[in-house]
Amino acid sequence: AWFQGEGIAMSEKLLLECENLCVGYGPALVDEVSFSLSCGEIVALMGENGSGKSTLLKTFCGIVPPLGGNVRVCGESLENWNLRERAHHIALVRMSVESPARMTVQEFVSLGRSPYSGMLDSRSVEDDAIVQKSMELLDVESFAKRPLAELSDGERSRVYLAEAVAQQVDVLLLDEPNAFLDIPRSRALFRMLRNLVENRNMGIVVSTHSIEYAESYCDRIMVVNKGRARIAPAKNARAEGLFDWAEA
Repeated sequence: AWFQGEGIAMSEKLLLECENLCVGYGPALVDEVSFSLSCGEIVALMGENGSGKSTLLKTFCGIVPPLGGNVRVCGESLENWNLRERAHHIALVRMSVESPARMTVQEFVSLGRSPYSGMLDSRSVEDDAIVQKSMELLDVESFAKRPLAELSDGERSRVYLAEAVAQQVDVLLLDEPNAFLDIPRSRALFRMLRNLVENRNMGIVVSTHSIEYAESYCDRIMVVNKGRARIAPAKNARAEGLFDWAEA
Protein backbone atom coordinates (compact mmCIF):
# COMPACT_ATOMS: atom_id res chain seq x y z
CA ALA A 1 0.00 0.00 0.00
CA TRP A 2 2.91 2.32 0.72
CA PHE A 3 3.97 2.36 -2.91
CA GLN A 4 0.51 3.40 -4.05
CA GLY A 5 0.36 6.33 -1.63
CA GLU A 6 -2.14 7.09 1.09
CA GLY A 7 -4.57 9.38 -0.73
CA ILE A 8 -3.60 12.45 1.30
CA ALA A 9 -3.02 15.84 -0.24
CA MET A 10 0.76 16.15 -0.12
CA SER A 11 0.90 19.83 0.86
CA GLU A 12 -1.34 19.19 3.87
CA LYS A 13 1.04 16.83 5.62
CA LEU A 14 4.04 18.20 7.55
CA LEU A 15 6.74 15.58 7.87
CA LEU A 16 9.58 17.42 9.61
CA GLU A 17 9.35 20.46 11.87
CA CYS A 18 11.83 22.28 14.07
CA GLU A 19 11.53 25.43 16.15
CA ASN A 20 14.42 27.60 17.36
CA LEU A 21 16.78 24.69 16.76
CA CYS A 22 20.37 25.15 17.87
CA VAL A 23 22.90 22.60 16.59
CA GLY A 24 26.53 21.87 17.32
CA TYR A 25 28.86 19.85 19.52
CA GLY A 26 29.41 22.43 22.26
CA PRO A 27 29.59 25.88 20.67
CA ALA A 28 26.63 26.37 18.35
CA LEU A 29 27.32 25.91 14.64
CA VAL A 30 23.83 26.97 13.56
CA ASP A 31 21.30 28.72 15.79
CA GLU A 32 17.59 29.62 15.72
CA VAL A 33 16.58 27.31 12.87
CA SER A 34 12.82 27.20 12.36
CA PHE A 35 11.83 24.99 9.46
CA SER A 36 9.17 22.61 8.20
CA LEU A 37 9.19 20.03 5.40
CA SER A 38 5.98 19.05 3.63
CA CYS A 39 5.07 15.81 1.91
CA GLY A 40 6.10 15.91 -1.74
CA GLU A 41 8.74 18.60 -1.20
CA ILE A 42 12.49 18.74 -1.83
CA VAL A 43 14.52 21.31 0.08
CA ALA A 44 18.14 21.94 -0.91
CA LEU A 45 20.56 22.56 1.95
CA MET A 46 23.49 24.73 0.91
CA GLY A 47 26.45 26.59 2.38
CA GLU A 48 30.22 26.55 2.63
CA ASN A 49 32.13 23.52 3.88
CA GLY A 50 32.20 23.61 7.67
CA SER A 51 29.10 25.79 7.93
CA GLY A 52 27.14 23.09 9.80
CA LYS A 53 25.09 21.43 7.05
CA SER A 54 26.01 17.84 7.96
CA THR A 55 25.52 18.54 11.66
CA LEU A 56 22.09 19.99 10.92
CA LEU A 57 21.11 16.84 9.02
CA LYS A 58 22.37 14.65 11.86
CA THR A 59 20.32 16.71 14.32
CA PHE A 60 17.20 16.40 12.19
CA CYS A 61 17.36 12.60 12.53
CA GLY A 62 18.56 12.41 16.14
CA ILE A 63 22.18 11.30 15.63
CA VAL A 64 23.33 14.55 17.22
CA PRO A 65 21.11 15.91 20.02
CA PRO A 66 20.10 19.56 19.66
CA LEU A 67 21.71 22.17 21.89
CA GLY A 68 18.34 23.90 22.01
CA GLY A 69 14.90 23.76 20.46
CA ASN A 70 13.19 20.60 19.26
CA VAL A 71 12.57 18.41 16.23
CA ARG A 72 9.24 16.77 15.33
CA VAL A 73 8.80 14.08 12.72
CA CYS A 74 5.26 13.32 11.54
CA GLY A 75 3.93 15.39 14.43
CA GLU A 76 5.84 13.53 17.18
CA SER A 77 8.85 14.85 19.07
CA LEU A 78 11.92 12.91 17.94
CA GLU A 79 13.07 12.37 21.51
CA ASN A 80 9.92 10.34 22.26
CA TRP A 81 10.96 7.59 19.81
CA ASN A 82 13.59 4.91 20.26
CA LEU A 83 16.08 4.18 17.46
CA ARG A 84 13.90 1.55 15.79
CA GLU A 85 10.85 3.82 15.81
CA ARG A 86 12.88 6.69 14.37
CA ALA A 87 14.09 4.41 11.59
CA HIS A 88 10.48 3.87 10.54
CA HIS A 89 10.13 7.56 9.71
CA ILE A 90 13.46 9.23 8.93
CA ALA A 91 16.80 8.22 7.41
CA LEU A 92 20.10 9.94 6.70
CA VAL A 93 22.03 8.77 3.63
CA ARG A 94 25.73 9.63 3.44
CA MET A 95 27.50 8.73 0.21
CA SER A 96 30.94 8.91 1.86
CA VAL A 97 30.29 5.81 4.01
CA GLU A 98 32.68 2.96 3.22
CA SER A 99 31.09 0.09 1.32
CA PRO A 100 30.91 -3.36 3.00
CA ALA A 101 33.63 -5.46 1.36
CA ARG A 102 31.63 -8.57 0.41
CA MET A 103 28.00 -7.52 0.67
CA THR A 104 25.99 -7.68 -2.55
CA VAL A 105 23.68 -4.93 -3.75
CA GLN A 106 20.57 -6.93 -2.85
CA GLU A 107 21.90 -7.76 0.62
CA PHE A 108 22.67 -4.09 1.25
CA VAL A 109 19.26 -2.87 0.05
CA SER A 110 17.66 -5.54 2.28
CA LEU A 111 19.18 -3.77 5.30
CA GLY A 112 16.45 -1.19 4.81
CA ARG A 113 13.98 -3.71 6.18
CA SER A 114 15.91 -4.20 9.45
CA PRO A 115 13.77 -1.73 11.46
CA TYR A 116 10.75 -3.92 10.74
CA SER A 117 12.37 -7.29 11.52
CA GLY A 118 11.92 -9.26 14.73
CA MET A 119 14.53 -10.55 17.13
CA LEU A 120 15.77 -13.08 14.55
CA ASP A 121 15.99 -10.45 11.80
CA SER A 122 13.59 -12.45 9.65
CA ARG A 123 12.35 -11.26 6.24
CA SER A 124 8.81 -11.77 4.98
CA VAL A 125 7.51 -12.10 1.44
CA GLU A 126 6.35 -8.49 1.75
CA ASP A 127 9.87 -7.40 2.76
CA ASP A 128 11.34 -9.14 -0.28
CA ALA A 129 8.80 -7.45 -2.53
CA ILE A 130 9.61 -4.01 -1.12
CA VAL A 131 13.34 -4.62 -1.59
CA GLN A 132 12.76 -5.68 -5.20
CA LYS A 133 10.53 -2.67 -5.90
CA SER A 134 13.10 -0.32 -4.37
CA MET A 135 15.86 -1.74 -6.55
CA GLU A 136 13.68 -1.35 -9.64
CA LEU A 137 12.79 2.22 -8.72
CA LEU A 138 16.45 3.23 -8.44
CA ASP A 139 17.46 1.11 -11.47
CA VAL A 140 19.91 -1.17 -9.65
CA GLU A 141 18.19 -4.56 -10.06
CA SER A 142 20.36 -5.44 -13.08
CA PHE A 143 23.42 -5.72 -10.84
CA ALA A 144 21.69 -6.95 -7.67
CA LYS A 145 24.15 -9.84 -7.21
CA ARG A 146 27.32 -7.79 -7.62
CA PRO A 147 29.42 -6.81 -4.58
CA LEU A 148 28.68 -3.26 -3.55
CA ALA A 149 32.40 -2.47 -3.23
CA GLU A 150 32.92 -3.13 -6.97
CA LEU A 151 30.39 -0.57 -8.19
CA SER A 152 31.09 2.84 -9.64
CA ASP A 153 30.32 5.93 -7.55
CA GLY A 154 27.13 6.57 -9.52
CA GLU A 155 25.90 3.00 -9.16
CA ARG A 156 26.71 2.96 -5.45
CA SER A 157 24.83 6.24 -4.91
CA ARG A 158 21.69 4.68 -6.37
CA VAL A 159 22.11 1.59 -4.17
CA TYR A 160 22.36 3.74 -1.03
CA LEU A 161 19.15 5.49 -2.05
CA ALA A 162 17.44 2.16 -2.76
CA GLU A 163 18.30 0.98 0.75
CA ALA A 164 16.71 4.12 2.22
CA VAL A 165 13.62 3.75 0.01
CA ALA A 166 13.24 0.13 1.17
CA GLN A 167 13.21 1.48 4.72
CA GLN A 168 9.90 3.20 3.83
CA VAL A 169 10.70 6.42 5.64
CA ASP A 170 8.68 9.61 5.44
CA VAL A 171 11.73 11.89 5.51
CA LEU A 172 14.91 11.27 3.55
CA LEU A 173 18.01 13.30 4.41
CA LEU A 174 20.81 13.21 1.82
CA ASP A 175 24.33 14.47 2.51
CA GLU A 176 25.88 15.54 -0.82
CA PRO A 177 24.56 12.62 -2.91
CA ASN A 178 26.11 13.96 -6.13
CA ALA A 179 29.53 14.77 -4.67
CA PHE A 180 31.23 12.04 -6.72
CA LEU A 181 29.00 12.10 -9.80
CA ASP A 182 29.50 13.66 -13.22
CA ILE A 183 26.95 16.07 -14.67
CA PRO A 184 24.70 13.56 -16.51
CA ARG A 185 24.54 11.22 -13.51
CA SER A 186 23.93 14.14 -11.15
CA ARG A 187 20.97 15.26 -13.22
CA ALA A 188 19.63 11.71 -13.34
CA LEU A 189 19.96 11.49 -9.56
CA PHE A 190 17.98 14.68 -8.98
CA ARG A 191 15.30 13.53 -11.41
CA MET A 192 15.02 10.34 -9.33
CA LEU A 193 14.61 12.44 -6.19
CA ARG A 194 11.85 14.40 -7.87
CA ASN A 195 10.12 11.15 -8.79
CA LEU A 196 10.42 9.87 -5.21
CA VAL A 197 8.72 12.82 -3.54
CA GLU A 198 6.01 13.07 -6.16
CA ASN A 199 5.08 9.39 -6.13
CA ARG A 200 6.00 8.04 -2.67
CA ASN A 201 4.52 10.65 -0.29
CA MET A 202 7.96 11.54 1.03
CA GLY A 203 9.89 14.68 1.81
CA ILE A 204 13.60 15.15 1.07
CA VAL A 205 16.29 17.48 2.40
CA VAL A 206 19.36 17.26 0.18
CA SER A 207 22.72 18.87 0.88
CA THR A 208 24.40 19.99 -2.32
CA HIS A 209 26.92 22.51 -3.61
CA SER A 210 25.19 22.80 -6.99
CA ILE A 211 23.13 25.96 -7.35
CA GLU A 212 21.89 24.75 -10.76
CA TYR A 213 20.37 21.54 -9.37
CA ALA A 214 18.96 23.34 -6.34
CA GLU A 215 17.15 25.85 -8.55
CA SER A 216 16.02 23.30 -11.15
CA TYR A 217 14.85 20.38 -9.02
CA CYS A 218 14.10 21.67 -5.53
CA ASP A 219 11.08 23.49 -4.15
CA ARG A 220 12.90 25.57 -1.56
CA ILE A 221 16.50 26.35 -0.68
CA MET A 222 17.96 26.65 2.82
CA VAL A 223 21.37 28.32 3.06
CA VAL A 224 23.48 28.01 6.20
CA ASN A 225 25.90 30.91 6.53
CA LYS A 226 27.65 32.45 9.53
CA GLY A 227 25.60 30.47 12.03
CA ARG A 228 22.20 31.29 10.60
CA ALA A 229 19.84 29.56 8.20
CA ARG A 230 17.86 31.42 5.56
CA ILE A 231 15.09 29.78 3.52
CA ALA A 232 13.32 30.89 0.36
CA PRO A 233 11.41 29.34 -2.55
CA ALA A 234 13.92 28.10 -5.13
CA LYS A 235 12.60 30.54 -7.74
CA ASN A 236 13.20 33.50 -5.38
CA ALA A 237 16.45 32.43 -3.70
CA ARG A 238 18.80 34.26 -6.05
CA ALA A 239 16.83 37.52 -5.92
CA GLU A 240 16.69 37.34 -2.11
CA GLY A 241 20.48 37.07 -1.90
CA LEU A 242 20.73 33.50 -0.64
CA PHE A 243 23.64 32.80 -3.00
CA ASP A 244 25.70 35.85 -2.11
CA TRP A 245 28.04 33.64 -0.03
CA ALA A 246 28.98 31.69 -3.18
CA GLU A 247 29.84 34.82 -5.17
CA ALA A 248 32.03 36.57 -2.64
